[in-house]
Amino acid sequence: MGNSSREVRRSSKPVSSATIRIASWAARWLPARLKYALYYTGPLARLIRGQLNRAAPQGLTEIEVAAGELAGLHLLLDLQSEKEFWLGTYQPDLQTALRELVHPGMVTYHVGANIGYITLMFMRLVGKSGRVFAFEALPENVERLRRNIEINAGEHFQGFISEVTIFSGAVLERSGSVRFLLGPSTSMGKVEGSAEWHRADGNLRVENAQMIEVVGISLDDFVYRDGNPPPQVVKIDIEGAELLAIQGMKNIILRDKPYLIVEVTDSFLKDKLSATNHYLAGVPLMRNASVEPKGFICF
Repeated sequence: MGNSSREVRRSSKPVSSATIRIASWAARWLPARLKYALYYTGPLARLIRGQLNRAAPQGLTEIEVAAGELAGLHLLLDLQSEKEFWLGTYQPDLQTALRELVHPGMVTYHVGANIGYITLMFMRLVGKSGRVFAFEALPENVERLRRNIEINAGEHFQGFISEVTIFSGAVLERSGSVRFLLGPSTSMGKVEGSAEWHRADGNLRVENAQMIEVVGISLDDFVYRDGNPPPQVVKIDIEGAELLAIQGMKNIILRDKPYLIVEVTDSFLKDKLSATNHYLAGVPLMRNASVEPKGFICF
């Protein structure tokens, strides 16, 4: 993530180039296994990504999503590094799990909303009778999250709810301002107290990185103090601060019993959350392995 927001830039290589059109067609029509093998496996995958990089414009570009749950919507993307959002190949197991868990009329929380891919998916799944709340701490991500919702607010928004609530800040075990470590890209950052905050992990070096201060809130305060509706599904992916967020929603877990989908790529989190029946701060978390996507644990 940079110090200032990236702008939408026009390129001499239009989005409608033949390479881009072919890639969109392939993403839309090829069987899922073949599509993922072509893009993620071996020398051919590297060749394909190289060709797409040469064809894709530089900077942020509005483009129609080719496949996946958001097919037909438009997103503001950096096609050099965010092709999986455009091609619909972003975490297919997670998309499948959300289709199973999320139904019309539900209230969903997206903690670590990033640029809004899963937020928009929630909006499509819950429909006009549901509600979506998106939480994002990085200011540049919040700006693009808002823009991705806005550019779909007209003709592309058919069947969506009319409102999504965005909370610009970090989700923690308690409310209050907190220091936030900026990473090298818009999708990276760590709140103080998160896993590996004190370790040199190669990407985020506390002693050299830029710090900002952001608003923090516990989800229990968000619901029971501030009067927002409790969630029925919560998806959490916040770069090692997942345990902090869970500790700050123990009343929600006990009273409202939402589904939790928690990213566990960090080994510390895997150790803490991998038990079949795990108690965290006195809160029972029961595994729901029937819908568990790769890289996540479901409760």
